Amino acid sequence: MQGGFLEKAISKEASERSKELEAGKKEWEEELLETSVQVLAELLQENGRRAKNDLERRVRGGTGVREFKGKCCGALDDPTPEAEQDAAYRLIEEFTRPSALRDMAGTVMEWAAEIFGNVKRKGAAAGQTMDAETEVQVMRDVVKECLIRHVLKLINATNSGAHAAGSHDAGLLATPQGYTAGDLENLGVDCIKGLMEKGYGIQEDFLSAGLTEDVFRELEMVDFDGKLSAVAQQKMTGFRSDKICWVNFEGLDREKQPGLLELFKKMISLPFELNKKCKLYLQASGSFQIGCYPKQAFYKKHIDGGYEAKLNNGRKVTAIFYANKGWGAKDGGELRVYRRRPNPYQLEQGAEEPKEDEVEEDIAPEAGRLVLFRSRDVPHEVLSTARKRFAVTLWLPGPAGPGDT
Repeated sequence: MQGGFLEKAISKEASERSKELEAGKKEWEEELLETSVQVLAELLQENGRRAKNDLERRVRGGTGVREFKGKCCGALDDPTPEAEQDAAYRLIEEFTRPSALRDMAGTVMEWAAEIFGNVKRKGAAAGQTMDAETEVQVMRDVVKECLIRHVLKLINATNSGAHAAGSHDAGLLATPQGYTAGDLENLGVDCIKGLMEKGYGIQEDFLSAGLTEDVFRELEMVDFDGKLSAVAQQKMTGFRSDKICWVNFEGLDREKQPGLLELFKKMISLPFELNKKCKLYLQASGSFQIGCYPKQAFYKKHIDGGYEAKLNNGRKVTAIFYANKGWGAKDGGELRVYRRRPNPYQLEQGAEEPKEDEVEEDIAPEAGRLVLFRSRDVPHEVLSTARKRFAVTLWLPGPAGPGDT
């Protein structure tokens, strides 16, 4: 793609050709609109689909703390036939098809032109100017970033609506009577009591020592094979510095990943067991996040969900399994759990909201340990680690209300 082609599409002069409609929208000349759509489509596909892959990483991994109903695969290139049934894949395809790009072209290009103009003005004020080649590359990067962010916003808005509807659909519940792969006795009394009363619980030896060692070796291979990626925006802002990928049960290699296979089976049973014993109305889930924290990596304090519409991503319980061998106090990397925040239902019953979050416990990521906590209620963070640290996370969706008081 030639630089002049892109420059014409996003330049200030091009944006000034638009005409104001009575409804406040802008009408673009047909030729310019078609040119812009072609630019956006080419940007998504160039350099081995790098921009589209970046979009998929953000959709699956991280920025909006979303989980997609349906299957979720880790592969970013050349989706497999199963991936076509994945909600995240379908949404990405829906919002990057030509007709969708046409609908958003004006918004994206005008936003990009505004940002690029600001960049040039700030550079000029600082006595810095770009040559023609650099200017074209900067424009390409600006348009690409604006496109990815706009599509991500549309996908997250659509997905939030699906979660809001799905979390009240009884057909999606993890009904204990429908679970036939085991006896649903993987969690001890103390773990469940902690989850219900304090907002978090710990289950030791969730997996046997032998299988835990298998999981550790398999996670090392996932990292070695380069399947993990940083969440770029949050890394740049200093919010987190781990690497992640998303994997589903069907995407595992039965021969090479027997440990993860058994772990996923047991973790998939968790919502069924918790519904049997606690009536949390959790839904079945099978989309796992594998996380790796290199030396000195961290994840600042955050919360995985919320009760307000803009924060409610459907997550109700967070389940994290650790397989880190020989973890000691000197290794750091603890999961710092803060005291459970009173939710709206507890506040209605007279609970007092604390002025600030208090540290409840620092939990070492020791091999075989499973940690459960309430996604909407419990702030947490990962402290800086002194050596590589792995975690396997499964979010269990469910409606706010049942079991929350």
